[in-house]
Amino acid sequence: MSTVKIGLIGKPNVGKSTLFSAMTKSPVDIANYPFTTLKPNVGIALLNSKCPETEIQKHCTPREGSCSDGIRRIPVEIIDVPGLIPGASEGKGMGNEFLDNIRDSEAIIHVFDSSGMTASDGTPLQEAKDPVEDILTIENEIYAWMADRIYRDWEKYGRKADASGDRIERSLEKKIASFGISEKQVSLILTKGTFPAKLSAWKPEDAREFAELIFKHIKPILRVGNKADSASRENIEKIRNFDPDVFFISGEYELTLEKAMAAGLIDSLSGDFRVTGPVNHAQSHALELISGFLNQSHVTRISDILSTAVRKVLGYVVVYPVADESTWGDNKGNILPDAFLLPDGTTALELAFRVHTDIGGGFIRAIDCRTKRAIGKDHVLQDSEVVRIVSKTK
Repeated sequence: MSTVKIGLIGKPNVGKSTLFSAMTKSPVDIANYPFTTLKPNVGIALLNSKCPETEIQKHCTPREGSCSDGIRRIPVEIIDVPGLIPGASEGKGMGNEFLDNIRDSEAIIHVFDSSGMTASDGTPLQEAKDPVEDILTIENEIYAWMADRIYRDWEKYGRKADASGDRIERSLEKKIASFGISEKQVSLILTKGTFPAKLSAWKPEDAREFAELIFKHIKPILRVGNKADSASRENIEKIRNFDPDVFFISGEYELTLEKAMAAGLIDSLSGDFRVTGPVNHAQSHALELISGFLNQSHVTRISDILSTAVRKVLGYVVVYPVADESTWGDNKGNILPDAFLLPDGTTALELAFRVHTDIGGGFIRAIDCRTKRAIGKDHVLQDSEVVRIVSKTK
C-alpha cells in the first residue's frame, strides 16, 4: 500500500533534522554545523484520523500504522532532503543531488529559521537577518532547478512536439513524466498562466513560470518557521505579513517533549501537559518555558502541520476497504485492517484497482458498510467511508 510522500527542504542548520526526528520518532544526526545531513533521511510520520472502530465497539487491527483511543494513525512518508544553499540549482554544494530527492514528493514543507540567525551557508549569525529573504532564496533555487529540467533540450523537443500534432498538454506531460505530473495536472497549470500555444515558441521565462505554478498547484509548498522560540516579535510579524499561512514551531521543543514523555516525566504531549515524574530544577524550568511557548496563539504543533499538508492542501480522504460489510473485517478476522489515503474525488472503481489490479478488473459493485447499500463504480468515496468491494475474482 503506497503512502503519501512529503519532502522537507531548507538551507543547512535551520533544524530540519530535528523536525524530521520529532515527526517520525527516528534518530538522525543533529548538529550545529552545515550539511549534517549528506543523504536524505526517509522516515514514517503518523497522521491522526478518527477511526470508525468507535462505531462498532470493536478494536481495529491495523496492518500498518496504529490505533488507540479511537484515533487511527496512518503512515505518511517523510523525506528529509539535505540542506540547500544559494546556487544549488547550478550544482553548488551537493546541488542537484539534493534537489532530485524532492522529485517524488507530493507536497513540500519548507523549513526556515524564523529567528533569522542562520546564514545562507548554515553558519550562525551575530545579528538577525530578514528571514523572508531566506524563504525566497531557497524557493527560487527550487524553481530554477525545475525550470532547468523542463527546458533541457527544449528547442529540439518543442519542434518535434509541434510537428507531432499532439495536444500541448500531452506533449508537456511526456516531457516532465519523471516528476509524476499527469496530463490533467498539466492542463490545470496551463490555465493558471499565460503560455505560447506552440512549444517551439517557449522561452526560458515560460519554463520558469510553469515551474513556479507546479509548486503552487501540484507540489504545494508549506512554510514552517522553526526556532520560533528565539524569534523576535518583529520577525514573526514580518513573516506573517509575507505569508499569513506560515506555521511557527520549535522543533527542539517538540523533540524535548517527546523525550520527556518517553521518560515518564510528563503526562501528555499537549501544551497543557502536567509534570508527573521526578525532574530537577533545570528540567522544571525548561518544561515551563516549553509550555508557555506552545500556548502562544501563533504557535503550531507538528501534528497539525502534517494534517494540513495531507488533508487540506493535498485534499486526501481516508477510506477503509474491508471484505465483510457486517464485521468490517478481512477474510482473516482482522477489523478495519487497512486505511487508505486517497485523493478527494476517488471513485469506488479506482479504490478497487488500488486494492489489487485483479479486483479492479473484476469489479461488480461496492457496498457502503454503514448503510449496507450497493454503490456503483462511479461513486465518489467520502472521508472515513468503510467499503466492501465485490469482484468476480473472489
